[in-house]
Amino acid sequence: MFRKIMGTIGTRAITAILAFTTWTLNAHYLGPEKVGTISLIIFSVTIIQLFTNFVAGAALIYLTPRTGIYKLFIPAYAWSFVIAVVSAFILRFIGSLFPVLEIIPEGYFTPVLVLALVISFTSANYMLLLGLERVKAYNYISLVQIVLLFFILLYMLFGAGMLEVMAYYWAILVSNMLAMVLGLIALYPSFRKVPLTGMRTLLVEILRFGTYVQFANIFQTMNYRLSLKFVDFFAGRGAVGVLSLGMQLAEGLWLISRSIATVQYSRLSNEMNFDYSVRLTLTLAKISWAVTAFAMLIVLAIPKFVYVAIFTAKFGDVKMVIASLSFGIVALSVSMIFSGFFSSINKPYHNTISSACGLIFTIGLGLFLIPRFGILGAGLAATVSYSCVTLYQFIIFSRLTKLKARDFLLTWAEISLFAAEIRKLSENSKKAS
Repeated sequence: MFRKIMGTIGTRAITAILAFTTWTLNAHYLGPEKVGTISLIIFSVTIIQLFTNFVAGAALIYLTPRTGIYKLFIPAYAWSFVIAVVSAFILRFIGSLFPVLEIIPEGYFTPVLVLALVISFTSANYMLLLGLERVKAYNYISLVQIVLLFFILLYMLFGAGMLEVMAYYWAILVSNMLAMVLGLIALYPSFRKVPLTGMRTLLVEILRFGTYVQFANIFQTMNYRLSLKFVDFFAGRGAVGVLSLGMQLAEGLWLISRSIATVQYSRLSNEMNFDYSVRLTLTLAKISWAVTAFAMLIVLAIPKFVYVAIFTAKFGDVKMVIASLSFGIVALSVSMIFSGFFSSINKPYHNTISSACGLIFTIGLGLFLIPRFGILGAGLAATVSYSCVTLYQFIIFSRLTKLKARDFLLTWAEISLFAAEIRKLSENSKKAS
């Protein structure tokens, strides 16, 4: 398992570097307003995917080892297609009636719909691979996707001279289309034809589990990105570009916790021993917190002029955004580990409740702070929201497991074990080379 975690961290580290370079190119050649539009396009796709993931999301990871992928693949793809189309038209209809609630940026309806379909299919493949514990295949495909995105964007900007929003759009669309095909190829050997009996019961089970998970994801996505719409309304599209870049950089520190959570959920979904799940979750939560906090201190030590030199003076307030998000970013790194635990023991409703609590603060503080303090207010509102989410999960985890406060302190034995595993992987890599 540790090897899978380190492999996932390695993949996400490369992904983070390429994503950082990609956003640097966008900042330099497209500017704050176009970066803001790109962020809102991605936000629109994310909203649509939240609804497709009721069936094609994390429920697939939980049910794959219990059902197999043959029965899950068909409803996942069919649901993704229908719901993506319906959701896109509903969002456009709401935006036409209430412009203040417009989610899909004007003029980008068709691009958003096409991208939402492709990403939803790709995501379904990823969930099935993780359900099979095919973490290596998942990592490889994810890596290929971000590498291809980067090189297509380079071509669009410098080869085709397309200094427009669509340069990034074509890069993310084509790269995800390839990832979707590679996912299907990776899944094909695991298809085992079985009688398609009991599909109605299975769909009910998927929706039952998926509903809890997806309401948690809907609330949490609103916690992550609703501030973009508030800032767009109160401060303009350029401010959205600065805020979204700051968020991307700060959230890049989640590569450790997200990598751990991905492998943890895949492992625990196949694990029936509750005590083992508790011990593993506790250790991973402490490691995730410690590593993320250390990384955040390094990021906060970077002076403002460095950000200006990298992203231009138009993005000079990026460091302020990161600083305002810092405490919340560290707190939520622990929440990601707790979320995987609750889902793996079939109690995903705790994730839903915690995210709903956070959303209350996101909306309330966002509407109060953003009109007064702009992107700084957005960052502070997010920090309070993230901290609230983590606090609720911490309390519930403690009650369920009967752990005491001292159990959450990172011990020297855990640090030594973590270091020893890294040394072991390093030695094995040298022998292999």
